[in-house]
Amino acid sequence: MFTALKVLNNNVVMACDEKNVECIVVGKGIGFSKKPGDAINERIEKVYYLQEKANVVKFSELLNNIRDEVIGISEELIAYAENVKGRKLNEHIHIALPDHIAFAIERIKGGIDIKNPFNQEISALYKDDYKIALRAIDLINDRLNVKLPEDEAGFIALHLHAAFENSGVSVTMKNTRLVSELVKNIEEMIGRKIETDSIDYLRLITHLKFAVDRIERGMPISNELLLPIKRKFKKAYKIAASIAKHIGNSLGTNVPEDEIGYLAIHIQRLMNDVQKPD
Repeated sequence: MFTALKVLNNNVVMACDEKNVECIVVGKGIGFSKKPGDAINERIEKVYYLQEKANVVKFSELLNNIRDEVIGISEELIAYAENVKGRKLNEHIHIALPDHIAFAIERIKGGIDIKNPFNQEISALYKDDYKIALRAIDLINDRLNVKLPEDEAGFIALHLHAAFENSGVSVTMKNTRLVSELVKNIEEMIGRKIETDSIDYLRLITHLKFAVDRIERGMPISNELLLPIKRKFKKAYKIAASIAKHIGNSLGTNVPEDEIGYLAIHIQRLMNDVQKPD
């Protein structure tokens, strides 16, 4: 059984358990008509305990400085995201998400337009997170009577992806920016604009994302077709080698030839109907 300490909204309550340990309790209608001191023993869907002392301190600060409704919505979204993906988010999301949402609302109300230059890449690279973020935008706009634009979904998706992968938002953003730069470089070198709603675009950025992840983590990949690729797709391989140099400079490492070979296949597909090398 839990005891209510502070009702954040109808679905989220700050509470303490039987050992008097504070926690966040989430459940549909769980906070309706509840007051501090009331018992909570039904409709419970999620219970969150913050383990890291720094996060406990920061969350306490948020409770004092951010509207209860913003924190409540954030907790609902965290629970929803975990249910959709069947995975736990890093606990720092309990601080990062409400803090970000509060700042976004502040900017919109202050007349500052929110633009995300990488929204297209984010929506394609992190589809599930982006869909959750779109739901977040609708919920925030409906509940808090604001008009956050779709570009904001990209930023929320970055926070979710980083928390699911236990990596920092800055790392996720850095790699997203790098993928965007690589696509533009490829477009310039092949002399063709790649339509962002095409299967070619989706294949390319997905490959680039995983290639960057592998290279950054030092996880080599074997390519038995490397020599035929270099022989048959000379121009594509040359472009791929140039792109690999950009990746290597950005990550401070060398890109293996096997990776360059796979990238050359994708570039060849963009140049014409690619055929497997003999």
